[in-house]
Amino acid sequence: MDSQIHRMAPLLPEEADELQDHALEVIQKSAELGTRQHPVTLNTLRELLRIINSYYSNLSEGHHTHPYDIVRAMQKEYDSEPAKRNLQMESVAHITVQRKMEKKLREKPEVNVTGREFLCDLHREFSRQLPEAFRVVKNPSG
Repeated sequence: MDSQIHRMAPLLPEEADELQDHALEVIQKSAELGTRQHPVTLNTLRELLRIINSYYSNLSEGHHTHPYDIVRAMQKEYDSEPAKRNLQMESVAHITVQRKMEKKLREKPEVNVTGREFLCDLHREFSRQLPEAFRVVKNPSG
């Protein structure tokens, strides 16, 4: 196994200032896009992004829930197979909590999203909505 340190060191471009300028431009232009869309379009995009966020969040935990199955679950069409249904319920919990979080941020934009209270509330709400099988964590030895 090659243990050369450079393989783990971050790549720092020589033209970092120019890249930062481009990054700022992308951020500014993307912010402008939101003000140009019809509210129906924006709401549709938000819903789609919630599904994608749930998909990738599940995937990062080793839970593969196809976006089609997430959409079905959002329409209360759960799979008859318990394991698949549990994954769908997990996705619905993600999306439901994300909506609640967004509402809270609209109502209280000054809230500290990295604060203990906010994060614990999110975790508590998410955990409360999970299927019972997902509330138990086991390590390899049991």
